Amino acid sequence: MWMATMALVSARQAGAAPTHAQPIYKLASGQAALARHLEHVQLGLHFSVEFGAVALLALLLETRLAGWMTQAAGRVSRRAWMQTAIFSVEVLLLLECCLLLPAGAVSHQALLRAGISIQSWPSWMRDQGMGTLLMLAVGTPILVFARWLLARSPQRAWLWFWLASIPVILTGTLVLPEIVEPIFNHFEPLAATHPELVRQFERVVARTGTEIPPERMFLMRASVKGNGLNAYVSGIGPTKRIVVWDTTADRMPQDEILFILAHESGHYVLHHLAWGIGMGIAGTLALLGLTMGLAQGMLRLRGVRWEIGSLAELPGLVVVLLALVMLEIVSEPIGNTISRTIEHQADVYGQEAIHGIVADPQQSAVKAFQQLGEAWLEEPNPNPLVVFWTYDHPSVQSRSEFAVHYDPWLSGGHPRYFPIPSE
Repeated sequence: MWMATMALVSARQAGAAPTHAQPIYKLASGQAALARHLEHVQLGLHFSVEFGAVALLALLLETRLAGWMTQAAGRVSRRAWMQTAIFSVEVLLLLECCLLLPAGAVSHQALLRAGISIQSWPSWMRDQGMGTLLMLAVGTPILVFARWLLARSPQRAWLWFWLASIPVILTGTLVLPEIVEPIFNHFEPLAATHPELVRQFERVVARTGTEIPPERMFLMRASVKGNGLNAYVSGIGPTKRIVVWDTTADRMPQDEILFILAHESGHYVLHHLAWGIGMGIAGTLALLGLTMGLAQGMLRLRGVRWEIGSLAELPGLVVVLLALVMLEIVSEPIGNTISRTIEHQADVYGQEAIHGIVADPQQSAVKAFQQLGEAWLEEPNPNPLVVFWTYDHPSVQSRSEFAVHYDPWLSGGHPRYFPIPSE
């Protein structure tokens, strides 16, 4: 919890916007009603999946269905690792088919009705199928390895698992842009279709001192699936890159795109990717330790009822997953608070980085947020508790409020990241 407290302090130090009589970010009445409905749908799905996973895993234990699945795996193979693999696939497919796929279908239908998505159902089903295969390809070996550790080092399995997760996290960050992302979307060099935008962004790169050559700037063909706007950074080392959606590049004015790209370059300059990896590794250590403690506690209380004597037994994996999901639900606001703080820092950096490059950095930022909010139909006045618990970015309203008031060059102010104002 101290991490969340420090993140909130950092956000306040970054400069909270003063109260404003009239909201900066607005939607037309029809859009506002649709945005509220969409947020209610997505929020309901979010918590339905989380608490549904708890209920489903608990049901497997309380009905002893996990024991029946163990027997079924034993009839297929006598090898322990094969039994674990079969059992893991069964559990993961149950979660996917009972929770994730239905929730994803409802979400997709809502996005289609809102005009945010234009992806056909066959295309959507293809993506879901590829995602399920990817989940099984990654999740099954992880659970097999977890059970192997539980059998050989019951008390320290969580620590060995954490040590093994570090190279996996680093490798995943490295290969994600090259291997995983192209499975679902088409990418091409940004310079091939938007050379002028690349030239303008090189001005931002020169201003920020980032090492992002044109060959690391990519355009993603998002328009074949939706009308949303986005840009992001991903990868590390040789796979580090900035990706701009074609909807952003084609629909937004250049000044606003430069702000978004400056925001993304801020993630590089401020080492947010490295910080994110570091905090992910540290958070995984804490989460795994707590998960093991909670799982062992549940086994002491309910092990006889569940007919499970040890976490190293196949049904013990369900107990571990149940403990993990419960702790992830409770810790969700901590990660999101840290993420919102990082995004706010990038907002500040982006607005400072385009000072002297665009005519009005404040208005460029405010208009960019307006377009982003309209494209995704974000609720203009979200519930603060919902923001705290589920938002990994500050609300568009708060970002707009900050941007319109942030002018550190006025009356001899001092910018945070660029102490010498551009002439």
